[in-house]
Amino acid sequence: METHVTTPQVHTTHLAKSYRRYLQSANPCRFAHEIDEFYTAATLNALLSRGQVEQRRAAALALGMLGDRCSVEALGRAICDSDPGVRLVADDSFRAVMVRDAAPLHHQQLLRVMHLNDGAEYAAALSPAMILIDQAPMYAEAHHQLAICWHGLEDFSRAQQAYENCLWHCRFHYLAWQSLAKIRYLKGDFEKALQALDYCLAINPDLDTARMQRGQIRRRLRQSDV
Repeated sequence: METHVTTPQVHTTHLAKSYRRYLQSANPCRFAHEIDEFYTAATLNALLSRGQVEQRRAAALALGMLGDRCSVEALGRAICDSDPGVRLVADDSFRAVMVRDAAPLHHQQLLRVMHLNDGAEYAAALSPAMILIDQAPMYAEAHHQLAICWHGLEDFSRAQQAYENCLWHCRFHYLAWQSLAKIRYLKGDFEKALQALDYCLAINPDLDTARMQRGQIRRRLRQSDV
């Protein structure tokens, strides 16, 4: 029996062709189906880390549709890719994977909490967020949303603990680093606030609000030294 061997070149050519069709058709279902049929998440993770620019963009897009927690680190690292297009797609995909990194029921509960937090209904979001964490303690985004609840309710000590819990489960959660910096700043710990912002910007160098935040703290430190 003749054995068919799939070479790396075939893999990357198929990925590029599917990606180009997606850019022309804007049909995410077709793209996801074509990629899911031909690639494992491990292969996409590898292409995201080591492929050419087009392959990295395609891999980042595919992982946003098909990836799971095993893709979080590859996507987190790609948010500071040398190519702006890869960075943009990897950021979107990273956040998508973080949100759905749980059972479907817990995913739906998280979306409810996020909706309440987006509407600044922090007190209403608090109880379902705490219940969700009890049910899914490894769910990093649930800890982030709980931190947002406490932050909005101005319970800064509990907010800090929740942000740190989020980062314990996912060190690439740059928004948690940014918010942790805000809490540390409010507590007067400027050096540790700057450290958190350095981590944040190392992950996502395009986050202008964090860069502005860091500049404000540095100016405050200079003024205090005068």
